[in-house]
Parts: sequence; structure tokens; C-alpha cells
Amino acid sequence: MDLIGNTARLALLLLPLALLSAPAMADEADPQELARAELFVTEMADKAIGLLSMAETNAEREDGFRDLLAERANMRRIARFTLGQFVRKVSDEDFETFHALLDQMIVKVYANRLKDYSEERVEVGKARSKKRNFIVASKIVFANGRDPIAIDWWLVREKDGSFTLFDVQVLGVWMAQEQRASFSSVLKNNKGDINALLEHLRKQIADNTPSA
Repeated sequence: MDLIGNTARLALLLLPLALLSAPAMADEADPQELARAELFVTEMADKAIGLLSMAETNAEREDGFRDLLAERANMRRIARFTLGQFVRKVSDEDFETFHALLDQMIVKVYANRLKDYSEERVEVGKARSKKRNFIVASKIVFANGRDPIAIDWWLVREKDGSFTLFDVQVLGVWMAQEQRASFSSVLKNNKGDINALLEHLRKQIADNTPSA
């Protein structure tokens, strides 16, 4: 695997996920809110690395990733975003199928691709905010001395005051935006047929399911 691909996959542990461009940020939140956002990312990164270190089987990694996503990410919001303009044309039933497959694909892909990572660490930096959006800077530090890679985490403050993960930026690319572009291409090439996208997701899931 190439260096960029490996690094992106590590940062995508919690799933690759953002608006067409990040909002201009200013430190509008009080210091306590910024500190809470930084702590959220620190705890999330520690859990992710701990999972990679402790899980002995692919099933354990998948279960851990699934629980971490359920706890820390708003997958329904992410699913709606990645469908883009097509979300208005999808039936409720098809959306629920898409949502479930997207969740499964993310879990399968990263449980499979990140199985060899356990010694890296994430150093969390400062947060900045605008309204409900928080961007937390960090960097991945590699155990083998490779140059660190900058990672930005996009959080959304929910109505109840909690934070959820919305997207991750690796090497200048917001991952949810990239996924949205990929899904849009599949739909456009198939005249907006959601079944083509569902089959696309099922294939990715199958390709990342280890043989028994």
C-alpha cells in the first residue's frame, strides 16, 4: 500500500466523513466549549487506537468500530450528506437501506484495512469554532519515526450540547465530501437509480469481508 493511502485509512478509523467546503472558523465559543471539543477528539482517538491494540480478531475490530461510530458519530446526518442532491429523490425505505449499508461498509472497510495499526498515536491540538461547528486540529505520530500527518476533525454540537463527529480531513481532503462525490458519480452514471448505489456499497462490503 502507498504511504498516502495508509495514512488516510488510519485517519478514517471513525469514518470518513463534511460540507462542500469547511466553514470559515473563528474562536466564537467560550474556552470551556473549545476544551470540551478537544477532549472529545482525545477520548475518541484513544479509544480507536486502544481498539486496534487490543482486538485479536476481525470480528472484534468490527464490533468495536461499530460501537465507536454509534457513540461518537451522527451517521444519519452523514448518510444524508453523502447522498447530496439525490437524497430528496430517495424513498424512506431506500434511504434506510442505504443508511444501513453505509454503516456496514464503513465498519467492514476500516476493520479490514486498519488491522496492522496499533503503535501510532494521535496528538490533539487546538479547537476553533463557528456556531455549532468545531474543527479540532491533531496529528498522527508514527512509531517508526515517519513524519507526522496533520488531521482535522469536524464536530457538530448537537441541540443537547453533546458533540458528534461529522468528518475528518486528511492531507487536505474532507473524507465525507470525497465519498459524496463518489456516490454522486455512481448515481449520475446510472440515471439516479439508487439500486446501483446500493449494489456499489454491497460490493465494497463483500470485497472487505475476509474469507472464513
